[in-house]
Amino acid sequence: MSEKWLPCRQDWLRLYRRVRSLTRRDDAEDHLQSAFVNYLERPDGSIGHPEAYITRSAVNLSHNARRREQVGCIAPGGWDDMLGDVRDTAPTQEEAYQARERLLRFHAGCQRLPRRTRQAFVLHRVEKMTYREIAALMDISESSVEKRIAKALVFLSTWMEQ
Repeated sequence: MSEKWLPCRQDWLRLYRRVRSLTRRDDAEDHLQSAFVNYLERPDGSIGHPEAYITRSAVNLSHNARRREQVGCIAPGGWDDMLGDVRDTAPTQEEAYQARERLLRFHAGCQRLPRRTRQAFVLHRVEKMTYREIAALMDISESSVEKRIAKALVFLSTWMEQ
């Protein structure tokens, strides 16, 4: 009775490089692992050349995955089943109205902020500037920028909950 061939680290790396060069895919190691599991599930002695079997299996798994990606998976059952799962992702009129109202409320809250606090908040959250950049632009310390933005966030959170 023969034993299963178990690759050492060097064998595994060699197999990986071979599969990767043949498939040119980032998921080569995933396919190599699947092929190795398939090999281990075979009866002892049924594979004459384990390295060749594992390599060929991994390459075949990779080709199958590429074909599935190109064709796309179509669920059995036909068009009616597929179309039943299609949902309109656009917001309903009510959701759009509520979002618009929240935006108007947020804008009104921003207008109630002190001018320099609002400026720091907008520069950070809208213009994506760092605290250091805002501090240099507004000629204040980074700590002051941080405090202004924190105050704006606390105020706007409270404002939006009212």
